Amino acid sequence: MPAPVAGLFTPFTIGDVELKHRIVMAPLTRNRASKSASNPRTWVPNDLMVEYYSQRATDGGLIISEATPVSLNASGMLGVPGMFTEEQSEGWKKVTAAIHAKGGKAFCQLWHQGRNSHSIVSGSQPVSSSAVPITDSPHSWAGLPTMPFEVPHALTIEEIQSVQEDFVKAAKLALASGFDGVEIHAANGYLFDQFHHTNINLRTDAYGGSIPARCRFTLETVDKICAAVGSGRFGVRLAPFGFFNQTLGEQRLEQWTWLCEELAKRNLAYVHLIEPRFDEIKSENEKLAALGEVEIKVDEVTLKPFRAALGSTPVIAAGGYTPQNSHDGIPAGEHDLVAFGRYFCSNGDLVERIRNNLPLYKYNRARFYGPFEDNEVGYTVHPDAVFV
Repeated sequence: MPAPVAGLFTPFTIGDVELKHRIVMAPLTRNRASKSASNPRTWVPNDLMVEYYSQRATDGGLIISEATPVSLNASGMLGVPGMFTEEQSEGWKKVTAAIHAKGGKAFCQLWHQGRNSHSIVSGSQPVSSSAVPITDSPHSWAGLPTMPFEVPHALTIEEIQSVQEDFVKAAKLALASGFDGVEIHAANGYLFDQFHHTNINLRTDAYGGSIPARCRFTLETVDKICAAVGSGRFGVRLAPFGFFNQTLGEQRLEQWTWLCEELAKRNLAYVHLIEPRFDEIKSENEKLAALGEVEIKVDEVTLKPFRAALGSTPVIAAGGYTPQNSHDGIPAGEHDLVAFGRYFCSNGDLVERIRNNLPLYKYNRARFYGPFEDNEVGYTVHPDAVFV
């Protein structure tokens, strides 16, 4: 009898973690955490977050947490729970317990915003690969005044090592908090990406100049986390074609292919790739047109070269997926799992809706990012929900 064709609802193993289906909840910043009463400027998971994650947990399904700062300096938004205090860990334990109670699996996405952060939130100057600020938009989030981004401090080699240690400590704390693994956010113009991109990374030392040097910070951190928690419980998120946070680097195809070849040597649980069509702000057509303007050939605007470079490393693909376009890539060998983001915001039971071909509720962008006085609206309850 021939083997069944791989699809969304077939089992799959990522590293040390066995899954019963291949729909992944993508990391989604929602800014619903509670302000700590004991640790200034920090935020902790709360009961509302427990309910939110529980609603979206499924038997054998993978949830990747919202982006979670590894230190106070790593954060530039209100309402974002970190992974660097015991108080935060205790809050996350309730979240992971709720996910596990439904048979689900959870990876914590570890995050450093780098130059995208702000001293008004962290109390310290932002850091980056080089002293190059974001200039095409202001720092503007709920509960904060709109103001220009600050010029970041260029990390010294000693400070780079300190940041790497923050990631290692956060990874260990995440597993102690009940997570089944961790993922580093090395995409979307945050700190790792600020080393990747040539328009940001102007360094002339071992962390800048060449493709291997620009990827060194990422790969060193990968190796240190793998040594701490095991490669089978570790993943990396990349956006080879991202523009978010003014990432306008050159040599995209060459650099991310080389980086994926290196990651393929490390026996990771997975690499999480964002589709070129996806953008935080632009429409799909606008994004693809913009890629053409930076001289990336149309036949290269695909994740296929990176999939090939990763070899047998499992690939999660994210960005612009719907119930209609999510079924073909897995049997075609383009990726192994599919991550949904925005539709999980408005459909806590998204997996079952896709499984049973049921209509989806529209998401409300205005309720994506809190904090709000009524944090539950557009998060765990959807009073104005209508079908797509």
